[in-house]
Amino acid sequence: MSFSLASIRPRLADWRGWLPLAALPTLMFIALLALGGDRGYLYRAEGEHDWGTVKNLAIVENLSIEHNFLLTTRVWRDEDGGFRYAPYGRFPVGGYVLLKLALLPFGNDLAAKLMAARVLMLMMFCGAAALAFLAMSRVTGSRSTAFAAAALAFSGFHALYHADEASGETVMDLFGAALVFHGMVVFAQEGRFRQLLLKTCAALLLGWHVYALLMPFIVLGFGGEAFALLRAAVSSNEKVKTARSAIISLARSRYAVLAAVSILFGSALLAFNFANEYMADGGGGQKTLSDLPSVDSMLRRLGVTAYDRENPKLERDVFLKRQFYRAGVASVPYAAARAFGWEFRGWEAFYVALAPAVWGLAATGAALAALAFARRQSRLPMATAVLFGFCWAIPMRHNTSEPVNSSESIFYLWLALALFTLAPLGARRLLGERLGKRAAIAAAALAAPIFAMSVFYAGQATEGWREAERQRAEMADFDDIREMTRGEAVAVFPFGAFGPNSTAYYLAGSYGKDAGEGPCEPDAADFLVSVYRIEIPNLLTPDSRFAFLYENLSPLELCQWKRRRLESAEPAAGAAFDVYLQDGEISYMKAPCEPSDYEAPFYAYVHPVNPDDMPARFRLGGGYHSIPDPSVVFEYGGACFMTLRLPTYPIAAIQTGQWLPGEERLWEVFVNPPLNAEALAFYEKAYQDIASSGEPAARSGFDLYLDGDTLSYLKAPCGEDDTRGRFFLSVHPADVRDMPKDRREIGHDSLNFEFAPPVGAVFNGKCMATRRLPDYDIARIETGQWIPGGERLWDAEIVVGR
Repeated sequence: MSFSLASIRPRLADWRGWLPLAALPTLMFIALLALGGDRGYLYRAEGEHDWGTVKNLAIVENLSIEHNFLLTTRVWRDEDGGFRYAPYGRFPVGGYVLLKLALLPFGNDLAAKLMAARVLMLMMFCGAAALAFLAMSRVTGSRSTAFAAAALAFSGFHALYHADEASGETVMDLFGAALVFHGMVVFAQEGRFRQLLLKTCAALLLGWHVYALLMPFIVLGFGGEAFALLRAAVSSNEKVKTARSAIISLARSRYAVLAAVSILFGSALLAFNFANEYMADGGGGQKTLSDLPSVDSMLRRLGVTAYDRENPKLERDVFLKRQFYRAGVASVPYAAARAFGWEFRGWEAFYVALAPAVWGLAATGAALAALAFARRQSRLPMATAVLFGFCWAIPMRHNTSEPVNSSESIFYLWLALALFTLAPLGARRLLGERLGKRAAIAAAALAAPIFAMSVFYAGQATEGWREAERQRAEMADFDDIREMTRGEAVAVFPFGAFGPNSTAYYLAGSYGKDAGEGPCEPDAADFLVSVYRIEIPNLLTPDSRFAFLYENLSPLELCQWKRRRLESAEPAAGAAFDVYLQDGEISYMKAPCEPSDYEAPFYAYVHPVNPDDMPARFRLGGGYHSIPDPSVVFEYGGACFMTLRLPTYPIAAIQTGQWLPGEERLWEVFVNPPLNAEALAFYEKAYQDIASSGEPAARSGFDLYLDGDTLSYLKAPCGEDDTRGRFFLSVHPADVRDMPKDRREIGHDSLNFEFAPPVGAVFNGKCMATRRLPDYDIARIETGQWIPGGERLWDAEIVVGR
């Protein structure tokens, strides 16, 4: 077959047919620009690590011939000088080798490597979308329909949220699935079997999810052939001979060969991981097979052993509801969700309400209905796409039932791909070819801006921009530390101060050892890294900002310094523990102290000056940012202390204490940090905006402004003396039935408060407080100020009538 320009001119002349093909890479380029902007950091939100990316990058950094390509998050030396490992071999080695090659040109620059990894994932995401478009072009016979389906499916929340996540569970597996899906379509239409085998092996090098795509394809394809041969044998006069021929044909079936090749190739990859893990730590003579991380992970996810050893119960009653919810989320482009105000947060617990599950069930049914309009030889790949997510979730139900495992939702994207072909394909069949083509072009024209807006909104919604600057500075510190400590023993104190996974990535190449995971230790490693800075000769990085390297310094000496520093400061609050605010951290100390004093977990709820500074997931759930408790308490000289890093935005108040899970809070205090210039500017602007909004709803001791469901109290001039005592606030509903049953007898809601952060603030000679009102229709509001046990200073009534 010869190639000439004249042979392709007629095709080029039909520009309308090529327009979708030209538009897709253009939109993919937009995705790279929008999602690939400032990605040189590890946080998805303030204080929340992108743990999937950083853990996998730690594995990539430790991947080497020296360690037999073992997948391990950490490498360190034991007392005898031998290597020790923390294997994490859940995935095939191929994706990590690919990442390793992509990161090699960036040397020791941690931020550049992180950026390169994210951009590589975005390129694979774009490649998956392009492969889906090419496959659907074959399935539908229409580039416009295929473009609409691919653009809308890849606009989903979970697809865009995980688009730059360097993980074998997400984008690499997504690309592998797209590769195999395209191979299935080509095989179904043209019988090209070798290319399907090659694509299957290439996909298995990237991840295991492709098995969930192969399973329905092989079972349905093989079952169809078996049924046809059985029917032929039953209707034949020579049944025995025909049955023997049928058995031979089934044994030679390409579906059987595909199953055998995929199982053998995948088994070889697993055997490589098993052998590496078995030989880790100087030999596996005392290990059983179930002790290997890969085997343990497989058994837990399949439910053979408990996934959560503390809470092994599987919520079977909501499992399928959650899967249909995920299918529904995958079927809603992010731009549409944004337009209607829906929030799909991949890191939150999944909602299990009936409505989202019903929508997912309806989307699944509609996707299956699309099979009737697809080309006959393409129906098997289409059915496979619809079943893909469920075929992974059902056997892995002990893993996919976990609400936090939102990454599994990305594979319902293929169901959405089938769903979004329904309308254009149905229009072609029901309205005729001419009107059907117009419907497909209209769908493509609608899908393009939806995709572009979805990418834009997803890029804007990725939070943590404040933390990005700190992260880059932190990684710059570790760039220097890695140069000084490569191949040496490095301890980290406090352990987990930079995030356990982050530390593994930062110190890959150095041979770290755990330090500070319990009592302060007197022995020192060759080097010690800490968030604490002490001006001593041992300090090797005096110009660092966040991570400081010491030579021959023990955790015990740092414990002594930290205790002296806390004891020399005035506590910001006192309760069972003294609470201190220092250097962007909150610290707790008690002396004397017993282990029983810190067995109960600590909590710290940070209330920002500006709620918009918080990640949106916290704004939805109570107006505060919960700082995770690392549960690392240090003991020295009969005292114990713990330190938590605070967010970098201006803070109005910190609500902190200890609690017993499922029971009461043991103690609680509010700590109010001093207001900085940024906080004062925010309060001043908010005050002026409210004061200029119109006449107050009432005037008394304070001017009262009612705006929708928010009641504001303003006064100027004003000082601390004007806010003493308590403020009472009684909200009376227009219809008492709108209130919860337990408060209907009272007839109103009492929202009493103290004029202190986070509710109220005193600044620049002004006082301002805001209270959110219930969302039912309100008849009237009674409010005022009183001294408990004394007089009422003032009161006011607002007739609302809403």
